[in-house]
Amino acid sequence: MSTRKYPRYAIVGVGAVVFKGDKVLLVKRGRDPGKGLWSFPGGVVNAGETLRDAVLRELYEETGLRGNVLKLVQVEEVIVRENRTVKYHYVVLYYLVEASGFLRQGGDAEEVKWIKIEEALASSRVSSVVKRVLRRLVK
Repeated sequence: MSTRKYPRYAIVGVGAVVFKGDKVLLVKRGRDPGKGLWSFPGGVVNAGETLRDAVLRELYEETGLRGNVLKLVQVEEVIVRENRTVKYHYVVLYYLVEASGFLRQGGDAEEVKWIKIEEALASSRVSSVVKRVLRRLVK
């Protein structure tokens, strides 16, 4: 049995980086780690699921948008410790995705919206991972 909290091994996750003009698509996380922070739509990869299928599934579940994966843009590691114990450990692959459809909140996202890139970079409520990815992509 696997568990996301206090895992024995790192868990693989994916995130969809979607732009529309000067805005980026973000979701407000409904669960830890990062509950309440704005992040890219995404989640864990199911056993037997390809990375591309996982990112498109997560995008649809959380936002209602369909997508086309363009390319891998960044790999990040998220390690959260509680005292000396690893509470969470994710390896997340972020993909640039072209999306279409009608935006709606779903899955474990508390909220979903398009946010101006400069606002996302300046906000304390946007995850540090999002900011790193955005700085790299919008130089």
